[in-house]
Amino acid sequence: MFRVEQTHWWYRALHHLIFDTLERELPDWREKAILDAGCGTGAILKQLGNGERNIGVDLALEAISFCYERGLNNVRQADICALPFANASFDAVICSSVLYHQWVKDIAGAVREFYRILRPGGLLVVNVPAFGFLHSAHDDAVMTARRFRISEIRALLLENSFAIRRLTYWTTLLFPVVVLARTLGASKTGRDFPAAGRLPGLADYLFARTMALERTLLKKLSLPFGVALLAAATKREDS
Repeated sequence: MFRVEQTHWWYRALHHLIFDTLERELPDWREKAILDAGCGTGAILKQLGNGERNIGVDLALEAISFCYERGLNNVRQADICALPFANASFDAVICSSVLYHQWVKDIAGAVREFYRILRPGGLLVVNVPAFGFLHSAHDDAVMTARRFRISEIRALLLENSFAIRRLTYWTTLLFPVVVLARTLGASKTGRDFPAAGRLPGLADYLFARTMALERTLLKKLSLPFGVALLAAATKREDS
């Protein structure tokens, strides 16, 4: 992930989608305190900037070491199910590609923690993989315990007192390609990423252009199916 996060078409699309969501739902996010919950190797945390206000946490020490390699010092080890922060500490929480993981034993507990540490009106942005039938060797390699449907994420947020602002599938235009690749076992290596040192080819370029088109669509509407799910929700002002 550290090697490909800034170049792979899917990660670039994910990061654009997250920051488009921040711009739409929290326009002054650059002046806000944001937690990257499950920050991985730190690509999103680095783009957030403002190391004095923003913090990243991850359970994996190896991930934190990659954050340090990116020059990030605003990161610490923590479990998202038991966050070491006071109530109402953050204006926004980003949890990107984390709730699916085998190490997250209590998904609802993690969402309750996000609610606890958010200030009233605070924003939660969540990205998760969609549809269990898309599970592949890549999922095994990245320790995927679960893939979600939109109804599950809706219920998870509503049952934990969030007000949903946005809920959509994405990677929709490439969905048929992904279904064929996953069901026919194209990920036999256990990775969806190219081998180290391999330059992006025509397929990467075409996928990136397709995702740029989808990004335009997502600014105007929500999509009915896709490889992943994005949710934006807020903590009630009267909490």
